Amino acid sequence: MRLLVFPLIGLLLLLAIGWENRELFNDREAVMYMYIEGVKAGELGYGIEGCYSNGISFADLEPGDIVLGGYPNCAYGRFSHAGLYIGNGQVIESYVDQGITVQSLDHYWNYSEICLLRVNVSQLKKQKAVQYLQSHLGDVFYPVAFKSGDRIWNCTKTIWKAYMEQGVSLHDNNDLWVSPEQFYYSPYTSVIREKSVKWK
Repeated sequence: MRLLVFPLIGLLLLLAIGWENRELFNDREAVMYMYIEGVKAGELGYGIEGCYSNGISFADLEPGDIVLGGYPNCAYGRFSHAGLYIGNGQVIESYVDQGITVQSLDHYWNYSEICLLRVNVSQLKKQKAVQYLQSHLGDVFYPVAFKSGDRIWNCTKTIWKAYMEQGVSLHDNNDLWVSPEQFYYSPYTSVIREKSVKWK
C-alpha cells in the first residue's frame, strides 16, 4: 500500500496543475506541445552530447546578452541550454548539482548549435538583469521549474525572470515554462551570430 502513496500523490499533483492551467491545452504554441512532439520523434531530454568544437567567436558580447547552446535530438527544440553573459568571459547559468552559478563561457564551444543573442533594451536594464541573477547565486535548480515563484530555477527561468524584473518579457504568453528557443524568437532579442556543426 505504501508503494502506491507517492505515485498517487504525484498523479494528483499533475492533475491539479493540469486543471489549474487547462487553457494551455488549447494553445498549440505551449512549450508542453514542443516537448510532446519531441518525445514522439524519439528526442529525449538534453540531446546527444559530443565533441562538436563550434569555434564561434565571443567577440562583442556585452553583459546581459544571452548565450544559447544545443545538442542533436533535444526534446525541447534546437537549443537545450541558456546562459546570461556577465562579462569577463563568464555566464550565469543553472545546473542540477550547483544551482544558479557562474561558469566560464568556453564550454559553449562544445555545443553543436550555438547562438549569441543581444537583448535590445537599455544598458541599465541589462545591468540590472545581471545584478538580479547575481543576487540569486546558489539558489536551487529544478529542470521543470515553473515560471511562477522564486524558490526553484532552471536555466531559462533565471534569464526570463531577470528581465521580467526590469519590465521586459522575453516570453510573453501564459505558458508554465520557457524554452531556450523562445528567447531566439523573442521580439526583444536579435542574433549577434550563430553556428551549427556536425559531430566530429
